[in-house]
Amino acid sequence: MEPKSLIFFLNEIEDTRKAKGKRHIQLSTLIIIVIAMMCGKTSMKAIARFAKAHRNELAKYIPLPRQQTPSYSTIQRTNERLNPNEVCDSFNRWMSQYPTSEPIAADGKSITSTVIDPNTNEQKFTSLVSFFGQVTQLIYRVGFLENDKCSEIQVLQKMISKMQITKTIFTMDALHCQKKTVQAVVDSGNDYVITVKKNQPTLHKAIADKADTKPIDSFSWEQKGHGHDSKCRIKIWEADENMKQKWKGLECYISVRRQGIRDGKRFDTTTFYISSANLSAWRFAKVIRGHRKIENNLHWTKDVVQNEDSCGLVKPEAAVNMGVMRDISFNLLVMNGFKSISDGISAMGEKVSNLWSIVSSGAKKLCSMFG
Repeated sequence: MEPKSLIFFLNEIEDTRKAKGKRHIQLSTLIIIVIAMMCGKTSMKAIARFAKAHRNELAKYIPLPRQQTPSYSTIQRTNERLNPNEVCDSFNRWMSQYPTSEPIAADGKSITSTVIDPNTNEQKFTSLVSFFGQVTQLIYRVGFLENDKCSEIQVLQKMISKMQITKTIFTMDALHCQKKTVQAVVDSGNDYVITVKKNQPTLHKAIADKADTKPIDSFSWEQKGHGHDSKCRIKIWEADENMKQKWKGLECYISVRRQGIRDGKRFDTTTFYISSANLSAWRFAKVIRGHRKIENNLHWTKDVVQNEDSCGLVKPEAAVNMGVMRDISFNLLVMNGFKSISDGISAMGEKVSNLWSIVSSGAKKLCSMFG
């Protein structure tokens, strides 16, 4: 069955505005935001200017009262009134139509503009948590948190329990080396590869004690990149029985030693991992290296290309809503063959007809949505 258009899911977000004085349909405003973001418009003022400049073209596809597009203040008010839980749910139901078996990297990213009282014990901020495909480079699920109300650990555990993807591997950093997290992963029908640091001292020591014993498999490779040149070696051991009892699904310990030169300085580090999967050392190496894509391909892009951290939105709800809109535009560009979001933005060239075709793909009887 053909996937439903993104528009179907955006249309299900409740419009909480009062009927009196309401001029622009909420769905029209959301579509304009997404289309503008696909053209590299990263602020609400830039989105409003884009809409005004292309109002004649936009009017061919969405209703614009008196041929007028939403103003900056209208876009701002619309975004602030959206319920972020509904916005995330809309995104997640849209992406649930695209099952995958690739390894998925899970991680959180704070939105700098929401930080209050930095460098103090009272610091507050809002974060988006993403599940990112290592192969397709698509965002499959999003969630959010305000750090003074809940933790990233809790949000990620809840998101795992609601994932409709099975038989894949979730990769996570040491923050998520938690017994409840591994249980949630296994209960969801998936596997895990998680970094282990000294926040889990007993587990960390158990892996370190294996370091001088013969591994069941190993693999070596070289990496070269921006300012670094390194040699890496991965080793795999079967996990101890007592640890298997404590950590659900645990099958093996992993170590990765990295040696080389970074920014003109020598380094020699060893990182430990645990996993519920039974893979070769070569395959584990690929999965572990793939985890960095969530930082390099998603978080970096959202910061540098989509200007998320400098968006100027302080209110948590507004920052989350626009963050998810960025995720939507990110996915739409990737779905249309652009691994580089910068290249995708350039290729779009503010061609409204092409942008509308991408956003409305899979939709039928769109006019009924607009009443």
